[in-house]
This record gives sequence, structure tokens and C-alpha cells, in this order.
Amino acid sequence: MKSPPNGHHMDLTLFINAEHTDGDDLAKRFAEHTEQVQVARDVGYDGVAVGMHLSYGSSAWFPPLELLTSLAPVAEGMSLATSMLILPLFHPLHVAQQAAYLDVISGGRLILGVAPGWTEDEFKVLDLNYKTRISRYVESLTLIQRLFMEDKVDFQGKHFTADSLSLSLKPVQRPRPPMWYGGSVAKAVARAADLSDPSLGDSWVASSHLVGDVITKQAGVFQDRLAELGKPRPKEFPLLRNIVVAEDRETALRDAGPFLEASYRIFGQWGLFTGPVGGDKEQLDLEELIEGRVIIGSPEECAEQLSALQEATDFTRLVARVQWLGMDQDIVLRTVRLLGEKVLPMVNANRK
Repeated sequence: MKSPPNGHHMDLTLFINAEHTDGDDLAKRFAEHTEQVQVARDVGYDGVAVGMHLSYGSSAWFPPLELLTSLAPVAEGMSLATSMLILPLFHPLHVAQQAAYLDVISGGRLILGVAPGWTEDEFKVLDLNYKTRISRYVESLTLIQRLFMEDKVDFQGKHFTADSLSLSLKPVQRPRPPMWYGGSVAKAVARAADLSDPSLGDSWVASSHLVGDVITKQAGVFQDRLAELGKPRPKEFPLLRNIVVAEDRETALRDAGPFLEASYRIFGQWGLFTGPVGGDKEQLDLEELIEGRVIIGSPEECAEQLSALQEATDFTRLVARVQWLGMDQDIVLRTVRLLGEKVLPMVNANRK
């Protein structure tokens, strides 16, 4: 039973951390992801999501659509979302075709989440112009949606053209799968509202790298822009958050701290804190990192923080990022279980 948008009920999506250390046993890591999905499904999660960066340099990233395709058999009944696919790095026809395939084999459970990307290096590696990524992004997703929905597409853009092009591999979901849009600054959040068709299940997803206060402001920007455009509120409002649940905060910090720091050190080197987050320091220490950015502690503490965030933003789905670079499987599974068995019921009981 999906509650109405103002019903404050919270659904759960497991965010798979597809980033692994160079030289790691990747077959083992893949098997662990499979187990994470099985456990999540058993304790009441109804979605799986994966993020994306390119695999070069310091970390190996499992590619998002391929990873979801491999996990689809164990994720029966769960939605399968990219959160986010860096769209301008691809040709839209490739993405449309792969996404449609995943929708077909999963019986129509795909949510295609797309973002323009923020790491300049990834564009350089592929000989793409970082400066034109936004127009490339908008053209690309327009073309993908039209390929899904129309028989023949004519399109004349700066980056892409289509001459009565038809996608013969069509998704199961009609007229098309829902889409989630990324965006970490006010302008990008407003753009997400411009691009969204909430009646088809589209929505915006806040970045897990931003602190709670910023996300609350941005949720307001998104909702105000939709209202301005005369669009309905999305049926589903997903929020991506970093979360660590243990018997108490001390244990959670001790177990997860080193992995959080290691992951964010790499993001810091890529310019996360000085770029999208808009700070003045390249790296943050653990306390600064956690403040407003990581929901961490006992089930009670985590439920309290999530309920406060739900009050402030009205989100309906928690996309829970529970794993960081090199983290042990037992720490990951503990959060997965406690979140489903203890935290979710408390948050839903708190709803007004």
C-alpha cells in the first residue's frame, strides 16, 4: 500500500556502494552485494539503487546498469534504480537500450536516475567537454524519453541528432519508466523540476554529500518550482542519506569511521567539498564529515534524526547508503537489518 504524498509513510531502498579498493577481491565483493540485497529484501526494503563513477585510478566501480541487471534475480519485487547514472558520459541510444533491457528482464521495475556529473576528470578521460555537460545532459534525457515513448523520433540538437530513429527494444513500463534527477545546487534542483513529469513517477533525489539544512532548503526549491509550473507533487519523494546503525553511537562511530574517512578522502581529492558542497576546505575531519551528513547511532537516535528530516522535507523514501570503501560485510549487514527491523517501524510510528 503506497500512502499518499502527504501520508509521511517511509519506504526503504538499499543503496549499493559499488565502489571498491583497487586490488580488492571483486568476485567476493559482488557476492557480498548479492547477500546485502537478499537481507534487505527479507527485512522489508522494497528498492535497490546504485551510484556511478568510472573505474580508473584509485577505485573500482561496478557499472550501474550492469550491476542492477546482475542483482535483478535476487531483488525480486524490488524497484531497481540508478542513483545516479552520469548521463553525459554516454550516447543516449546506448542508455535507452540498456535501460529498456533491464526493465524487460525485471518485469518493469526500473527507475532511471540521471545526473550531469561533477568530476571534470571523468569527462577528460572520455574526451568530452565538461563545460557543455548540462546541455548534453538535457538533450540526452529528452531523447531517451522520446525514444521510450514514440515510434519514430526526429531530433536536432547541439550534441545529438535523430532522423526518424526508433528504439525497437522498448521498456515494459508504459509510457516509460519513472526517472529520478540529480542536482546539488539550487539551479540544478529547479532544473530537475522543469524536467520532471511527476505524473509518470519522476522525482528529484538530494545528494548524500550535502548536509540536512541544505537539503531541506533544496526540497523547498524543488516543490516551489513544481507548483510554479503547475505540476503535481511527486508520488514519491526519495532522499539519499548516509546511515550507520549499531547498538549505540560509540560502536557505530568506531566501526564505520575509518571507512567513511577513506571514501570521503578520495571524494575530497576530486574536489567534492570545494566544488558541489561549496566549502572552503578540501578535506574534513570525521566530526565535520558526519555533522548533518551522516545519520549515525542507535536505532532510536537514527529514527529520531530521520523523523526530523521527514518533518522538514516530507520525503517518502529513504535511499540508504550503508557501506563505504573497504567496509566489512558484517558492519554493512548490521545497518541493513537494524534499519529494516528497528528504525523503519519507529519512523513510521512517529509520523503525524
